[in-house]
Amino acid sequence: MKSAVTLPVSARAATQAAILLILFNPLGIDLYLAAMPAMQRFFQADVAASLSVFVFSLGLGQLWFGPLADRIGRRPVALAGLAVYAASAGLICWAQSIEVFLLLRLLQGLGASASAVCAFTVVRDCFSGNQAAQRYSLLNGALNVVPALAPTMGGLLAARQGWQACFAALAASAALVLAYLLWRMPETRPAGMADETPPRLGQLLAEPALIRYGACCVSALGLIIGYVTLAPAVLIERGGLSPERFGLLFGANALLIMAASFLGLRLIARFGQLAMLKAGLALMGLAGVLLLALAGQEGAWHYLLPVAVLSAGFAFCLGPANSLAMAPFSSGAGRAAALLGCGQMLFASALSAALAALPLPGEIALGGAALLLCACCFAQLRRPEPALARAGR
Repeated sequence: MKSAVTLPVSARAATQAAILLILFNPLGIDLYLAAMPAMQRFFQADVAASLSVFVFSLGLGQLWFGPLADRIGRRPVALAGLAVYAASAGLICWAQSIEVFLLLRLLQGLGASASAVCAFTVVRDCFSGNQAAQRYSLLNGALNVVPALAPTMGGLLAARQGWQACFAALAASAALVLAYLLWRMPETRPAGMADETPPRLGQLLAEPALIRYGACCVSALGLIIGYVTLAPAVLIERGGLSPERFGLLFGANALLIMAASFLGLRLIARFGQLAMLKAGLALMGLAGVLLLALAGQEGAWHYLLPVAVLSAGFAFCLGPANSLAMAPFSSGAGRAAALLGCGQMLFASALSAALAALPLPGEIALGGAALLLCACCFAQLRRPEPALARAGR
């Protein structure tokens, strides 16, 4: 009987570190959602802007921390990011004005951007081909544990201890992970990278794989953020769903993405990452067809059924797309991960805002966007493949 293949200790430790680092992005958004009404009463101001501030700094901060991770290493950038995240979250507990709160949220987003870019970079450092795609799918699955659980946990904390307890929990969890990674996180930056001339932005954008598969990354994330943005208007305002039931269904869909991501780990090993990417795009295109066909029907199912198909396609697509986009960058992986991560955040933000502004029912806007974006992605995939993508699939 063949023995099981085991990963080197450093590779296992890097995978664990990547999972822990990536969790603080959604935690910084989802944990305090239920506490926002209490925060608005406390600050006597609209605190919804704190979400935009966090996402903005999370996206743009990666453009600075990616090159820094290439220059000085993944470990110091990731640990410094966690320290900034923990400190800013802790200070928020003492904020007395909306201006101070928003400034601290900006710093918290910057800390999250450092940990996020390092999470994706260490995967590229340690894995390639199907193994890299599987680890990116694993990160995606781990990401969706938070939206499934964090709003409920945050609601309990806010109800029992006040809204400050949500940020105290963020500070404490970041500090605990920082202590653990000080002990366990390896430095994965390839030897000799500090002596190499780093690739410039123009060189990164000239790489066909980054454009081809990066388009799939930003499209997939944009559609999921679009679904989240439009869901309250479709299901609560028009559909009459109670907030409690909406929260349960939202969490259930996050669990579906998590399950599909873990299923994708096995399917990538069997069929290859390019085949899984195409299957994911096909499912998202099918979701677009269903959204348009079922628009106007009564009940929540006319939106949630297509969204479930969209979510499964997203889970199948994102891991392989990230892996193939990052494949050419054994050197300058931090810069490539930063550019890809920033592009995903900015595109998702712009697309969701545009869909919400359209004078159309949400399901029609989302369905049309899914068909258009998936068609564009398939058009990109029909172009000649880079050699590294052919070798890695």
